[in-house]
Amino acid sequence: MNETAINADVAAAQTAIAARLERLPVTWLTWRIVIVAGLAWFTEALSIGSLGVSLPALRATLHLTPGDVGALVAFQTFGVVIGLIPAGRLADRFGRKRILVAGIVWYSVFTFLCGLAPGYGTLLWARFLAGLGMGAIFPLPYAIVGEFVRKTHRTLFNGFMDACLSVGYFLAPLLGFVVFPLFSAATSWRIFFMIAASPIIYAGLVYWLLPESPRWLARRGRIATAQSVMDRMEAEAIRLTRQPLPPPADRTSVAAPVARTANFVHLFGPRLIGRTAARCISATGVFFMFYVVMSYMPTIFVAHGLKFATSLLFTAIITGAAIPGKFLNGWVAERLGRRAAYLIFMGLAGLGALLFAVAGTVVGALAFACVMSFFGTGAFPALKMSLAEQYPLELRATGAATVEAVSRFLGGVVGAYAISILLHTEGLTISFLIIAIVAFIGVAVEWAAAVETRGRTLEELERMAVDPAVAGAGASNGSPSDAIPH
Repeated sequence: MNETAINADVAAAQTAIAARLERLPVTWLTWRIVIVAGLAWFTEALSIGSLGVSLPALRATLHLTPGDVGALVAFQTFGVVIGLIPAGRLADRFGRKRILVAGIVWYSVFTFLCGLAPGYGTLLWARFLAGLGMGAIFPLPYAIVGEFVRKTHRTLFNGFMDACLSVGYFLAPLLGFVVFPLFSAATSWRIFFMIAASPIIYAGLVYWLLPESPRWLARRGRIATAQSVMDRMEAEAIRLTRQPLPPPADRTSVAAPVARTANFVHLFGPRLIGRTAARCISATGVFFMFYVVMSYMPTIFVAHGLKFATSLLFTAIITGAAIPGKFLNGWVAERLGRRAAYLIFMGLAGLGALLFAVAGTVVGALAFACVMSFFGTGAFPALKMSLAEQYPLELRATGAATVEAVSRFLGGVVGAYAISILLHTEGLTISFLIIAIVAFIGVAVEWAAAVETRGRTLEELERMAVDPAVAGAGASNGSPSDAIPH
């Protein structure tokens, strides 16, 4: 069979799979996929949050300078950055599920080894290596859910998944509140890192409960396997609803482009560079605020005279504020669009950073920090789902991972390190003024250059990305012509 015939068969199979997916009702099966994917973020958050919670104890026992603290936060994030792009490419090539499981095992092992680190240097590199595994996790849950869930629920469910991430960050300081008083300062952070490595047990649940994306299977030519996954999902949906499934969606709305080769360089080619650049700038604003809230709030409150235990409780309140924010963001993104959700949430988050900078009381600082968390960290669901929606299937995980890598480097490595120094040299007001400016830059770029993706199937969005004629029609509806070459 020649290549044209093979590509035609793959395209026909993709179209059939997409039509069958779009007709599936929301059932416990849908929720099971979303919960399993969301728990991957929850468990990862415990590992990431373990560093921010441990910083005060680490500073006291290892006698860390502000530069040492900034480097520790930056090295963890730098590991995530380095791990993101190859993990995204591997997921596009070998499957979302396989890389997700490998990433969970990897970062859990190195998080445990952090608790055995004999000194600062070893801890620094252990956090970097743990970050490599975390990089494999971040882009995959929303790519997975985006490929399983129908077009009217993608961001809504992503709001739930991202809330799982915030639950992990919320529980990390509460767990620290329990653990740290039980041990000496020199021992407590070691115990805490070891506890934060428990997600390795969860990798087995992902392996057994999460199916591989049938859209990805079909695109890779594994048509029989993709159809088998769909048969099981449809049978389960019928069993749960006790109703026959509706007819498949109109295939003209889900018809997939013919399979082709797409390379990493296409992300920065003349057609997609606009999307990639806009997503990187918008995401940097969110990640910068997120890393400041997650990593430095305990240290900021301790520096202002609060006891360490009290600062952990305050940090739990602040991180917990993001949970309802993410639910609301997912709902707004499905009703008003991804762009509108970003503009509203990051605009208010920037305002919260300005008010935090001039807050005169601890209560005021706590309130405005919650505003930053609710709206700033809460902006993630719409942002992350839009990353998965921007790119063709062959580049979906690669593109999302690349944007996360760039924005996490700028916001979580450069920004997190700079804020540690600025808090020490320039003080709170200047530091949070800069955070607000970065947020407002993201708002301006999102307003001017974002591609709206609400209400379209992934196949419609892919046709806009690969077909200049379709992209041009989409541009007239607010979607610029950003296509990769055939």
